[in-house]
Amino acid sequence: MSDAVEQAQIYIEKEDYKQALKLARKRHGKDDIEEYIAILDLLIDEEYLPALEEKGMYYQYYDENHDNGDYGEKYFDEYLEKQPRSINAICDKALSRFNKGKVDEAIEYMDKAYDKYKSYAKIEKPRISKNEVLMGKIELLMQAKRYDDALAYLNKYETLTNGNEKSDLYKGVALQKNGNNEEAIKYLDRSLGSEDTIMALNAKGDALYELKRYDDALKAYNLCIQKESSIKDEDLDLITNFNYKAAFCCVKLGKDGEAIKYLNKTINFLNEKGRLPNDIEKIYRKCSFEKERIMKTGNVKDKEFGQTKFMPMKTSIIILIIILILYLILRLFGYGN
Repeated sequence: MSDAVEQAQIYIEKEDYKQALKLARKRHGKDDIEEYIAILDLLIDEEYLPALEEKGMYYQYYDENHDNGDYGEKYFDEYLEKQPRSINAICDKALSRFNKGKVDEAIEYMDKAYDKYKSYAKIEKPRISKNEVLMGKIELLMQAKRYDDALAYLNKYETLTNGNEKSDLYKGVALQKNGNNEEAIKYLDRSLGSEDTIMALNAKGDALYELKRYDDALKAYNLCIQKESSIKDEDLDLITNFNYKAAFCCVKLGKDGEAIKYLNKTINFLNEKGRLPNDIEKIYRKCSFEKERIMKTGNVKDKEFGQTKFMPMKTSIIILIIILILYLILRLFGYGN
């Protein structure tokens, strides 16, 4: 037994559960997951509920396999059996449901958390306010791409709070997705006034693109590209969008030479991803066709393609003859028989 686990046991024997949990979190911070889980299990045996939620949150956010795709839900369920009015655990379970693709159920749980806020379990104080629970529901709706529903709740949120940077961002994105591009830009600019987020810049680029303001859209997409290294590769839709749209801004502006650079980048990026979702596959083909169209004009040279070196026919024939001779020699000495 490690020193950390032994120390945790001492804390637990003294019923100093908070210190034991604090020690567990330190082990997590040191990436000692085995000790972290061992201490949590000791606390769970003592029916210390915060440790039960902590373990669920580990599998929700940190474990690579999310406990074989459970996302901590069994721990949140166990918590809710003991404290069915826990706002924290209800919101945790909502996210587990969402991560399992149960969007409607996830939103129902967020509604449940919002409704129960007046009578939450007195054993705990919710980590988030009632308005933040509402924002949590909005975030789930945005991730589910249910923009009409998100807008309805964003309007409610604005009435209750007068809005903030996050609601401005989501409302700008939702308005843009619904085709209200001019209004979307107003909200996105307000959000960008607080922080230059890629999500806001990308949505602003899309709004400007739809308004045929291609110079301004290209500027927004280039700002996204500057921040691209901060995005996880799994966010395929976002990375693909601002790169290929930058290419087509250049096409619309008659800058075919620049367009080829963006098209090459998008095509190469998607080539690395193997099998693509249908919507991304369509973008890949669109980029490939556009590149072919530009190259057929003969007005643009593809420098990236031009850097590829091909062997002259004579050299290729000589190398082939050498390979055949080596093969025959090896056969003569008995190799390959």
